[in-house]
Order: sequence, then C-alpha cells, then structure tokens
Amino acid sequence: MRKLSFKRLGLYAAIPAVIVGVAAIVSAAATFGPSRPTFTWADPANYITFNSITDNPTWGDERQLLKTRDLNSSTSAYSTSTQVTDGEDVVLAVYFHNNAATFLGLSATNTQVKIVLPSGSASTQTATAYISADNANPAQVWATAELTNAQPFSLTYEPGTAKLYTNYVNGIALSDNVVNGGTLVGSNGPDGKVPGCAQFSGYVTIRAKVHVQPVQQTFSATATASATASASAKATCPNTGASASATASASASATATATSNVSQADAQSKAQNQAQQQANANAQAKAKADAQAKANASVNCSTPVTTTTSTPKPTALPNTGAGDVVGLFSGISTVGAAGHYIVNRRNRR
Repeated sequence: MRKLSFKRLGLYAAIPAVIVGVAAIVSAAATFGPSRPTFTWADPANYITFNSITDNPTWGDERQLLKTRDLNSSTSAYSTSTQVTDGEDVVLAVYFHNNAATFLGLSATNTQVKIVLPSGSASTQTATAYISADNANPAQVWATAELTNAQPFSLTYEPGTAKLYTNYVNGIALSDNVVNGGTLVGSNGPDGKVPGCAQFSGYVTIRAKVHVQPVQQTFSATATASATASASAKATCPNTGASASATASASASATATATSNVSQADAQSKAQNQAQQQANANAQAKAKADAQAKANASVNCSTPVTTTTSTPKPTALPNTGAGDVVGLFSGISTVGAAGHYIVNRRNRR
C-alpha cells in the first residue's frame, strides 16, 4: 500500500515510531468511535471504510484520527493530548484514509471533515473531529483530542486557516465551514472523492488560539486608621432672638478588613489599599460624629418674667396760695405755743 508523502505535507516524522509511541502513551485520554472492524497496513479492507487501520507506519492507529501540536513545534510533536499556554496557536490535524484495497477501485463520495472546538472555559478542553462519506461503512467515524492547562482556558478558531494536504494538493484553502457543519475534502481537492489506498489519503489542518483565563484568588487584609474632625453648632431662639454657638473636635480610630479577587501579582497590596481606604472612611465618620455630639449649642428659649415695682402716689398738698401760707404758719405757731405753756406749767409744780 503506497502511503502519503508526509514530508511533502510538512507532517513527516523523521522517526515514524516516535509518533506511534506518543500516540500509545496518551491515547488513554482520547476517545474514538464508533466500534468497527479493524484492519492492518498489510491487510486492508475489502469495502469503503475510513480510518480503521491500526498500524499505519507513520500515524499509528488511524482510529485516533485527530491530533494536535503547537504551531511552532515539529510535526513529530502531534499528539492526542497537548499542554497549552496562553496566546498559543495550536494546530489540529485530521487524517483521512479510505482503507479499501487499491485493486478494488472503490472511491468514497461526498467525503467531509468536520472539527468541533469546545466552547466555554475549562482546564481540559476536548476537540472532536468527524469524517463522513455517503458510501462508507460506517457512514461516519470520529475521534477526540485533549488540550490542557493548569488554569481554565478557551479556544477560538482562527478564520482562514483551514488547509487540505494530499499527495496531489499542497495546502489549498478550505471553507471555514470545517468548524461549522463540515466541508468537502478529496484527494485532488475539495470535491468529496477519496479513492481507496494510502496514496489518496490526506490531512485537514486548522489553527486555534488559546486564551487562558486568569485565576481568581482571594486575598484579605486588615488596616487601622485614625482621623480628627471638627464640628460647630449654633442655636437661636425664634421668640427672643437669643443665640449660642459651640465648636468641638474629636479623633477616632477604626479597623477594616477587605478582600480582593484578582489574579495580578500585587493582589495582596490591592487588598491592603482597599482595607486602608475603608478604615480611613470609618475613622472619619466616627470622628465627625463624635465632634458633632460634643458641639452641642443650646440656649434658654423661655420667655423672661418682667418684675414691676409700684411707687406710691404722693398725697396732694393743699392749695398754697399767699393766704393759705399765712394761715398755715399761724396754726402751727398757735399749736406750738400751747405745747410750750403746758410744759412750763408742769415744771412749776
């Protein structure tokens, strides 16, 4: 059975056994299906069936039809399980081979390849590839490959990177539908026709970008702050207009704890800053409240009681005309003379 020129495709492994060995080591992490009869390189199938030879000298077990590698790695690095890093370009390769013996002249029709990239974010992502044909048995075969990272990541298809390689075409562009429902492939181009024999086998490759999600870690910190605040107050009586004012100052300290869910290296300092800001705010609020409580201005708004002192009204004097004055003094003299007479008379006795 003539095999595909892997060197021409840029997928040639200098030591075929290396690829087979790698596949054997990591195949436990990948799956393939459906269950079907298998064949060997020396004893191919007598009907149209895809990827059922278990000892392909370069690819290994063809049932594991999907493998991956880093874009900048050698082709010998193709594997069913690949460690990835953030921003990495990953190549996914799907090998298709109609296992029908050459002399039978059996050609698969409407042959298609579809690659399904996982959605969402996870630390292990599983890609799945499908090969189907109208007249193949089974009508469709599939396999998975795993990509892993210590942190959750996602994959995005890089448009325009789908390529077809065979012994007859070298890296011609395929439709981006390869990741959205599937696209036709063929030995001579994307016409869906794949004759039996390894010389008519081929590869479909695409590229996907790795986006590692930052790990969210929780950091906590505690901070203490002090603050001084002043306040003033004024009170005025609405009925008297009397007023009073007061000022006061106070200081206070407060403690706050904050958490920071970030992935940066300075996460701890961010949490510390958050705690310090909260502690400052707490201390300011407490100092202000204490100062306002101390600055208590009050004024007695009671209506003052007015005390009135009564001055007796003077007795009216008699009319003091000229005649009255003479009569007044005359009366006084007569009274005085009478008194003097009585005193002298007592003395003579």
